[in-house]
Amino acid sequence: MSTPTEGRLPVSTANAVLLTVFLAGAVVTAVAGSWFEAGLLAAVGLAVLAMAVYARRPNSRDITRVNAIEYRDERDKRIAQVGFSVVGVVALAVSAIELVAVAVLVAARDWPQPVQLLPVGQLLLLSTVWGIANSIAARRG
Repeated sequence: MSTPTEGRLPVSTANAVLLTVFLAGAVVTAVAGSWFEAGLLAAVGLAVLAMAVYARRPNSRDITRVNAIEYRDERDKRIAQVGFSVVGVVALAVSAIELVAVAVLVAARDWPQPVQLLPVGQLLLLSTVWGIANSIAARRG
């Protein structure tokens, strides 16, 4: 069953959020005088927009829509759910590796405390989201 297209944003809500974050980051970094970084963030934001609009074409393939986070129907959502499950496992593993790397390297370097705590926060956040998502999925059956 396809989702109606009337009244929808020109891109998915997820892509609208991504676009907003990248463009806001570009503006902030430009104001701070970091022009290369501002251009990079703006380019990434525009690439997100271009890929989302491209995926919205009527004849786009399912993999194109899924990779662009522009789901057309329940099948696209199921494909994405499986893909994001793998991404979640990899994100947890990479976060754990990052935490260990920072713990090992911090003794040899004089890193600011927020830099040292960032991997801890990231791993805790991912683990918390994972636990909540598992609880919700288990309740739904």
